[in-house]
Amino acid sequence: FLPVIGLVPAEELVPGDLVGTNKDSYLILEKLPSEYDSRVKAMEVEMNTGDEKLTDNFGMIGGLEKQIGELKEAIIEPLRNKHLFDSIGIQPPKGVLLHGPPGTG
Repeated sequence: FLPVIGLVPAEELVPGDLVGTNKDSYLILEKLPSEYDSRVKAMEVEMNTGDEKLTDNFGMIGGLEKQIGELKEAIIEPLRNKHLFDSIGIQPPKGVLLHGPPGTG
């Protein structure tokens, strides 16, 4: 919770609005129009509302067994077996940032 969300009053914002933010403070600087640049569309995150089941799985990725194993060990196992990691003082990650050259996924 931030006491000041930026230059746009909170009453004017609804879920799904596109906004421009300050890159350092994340304060909302402006409300963007619904029609926007394709570069912005490429960075949009699709939210899963919980109504539909995700169908993606590691079987859809070929040739990256080592990297998939590292992801499972670092991300999935701590979330599935939280009690084991808690007992040795390791907190599960809150997320993962995957990166690579354009076109790699």
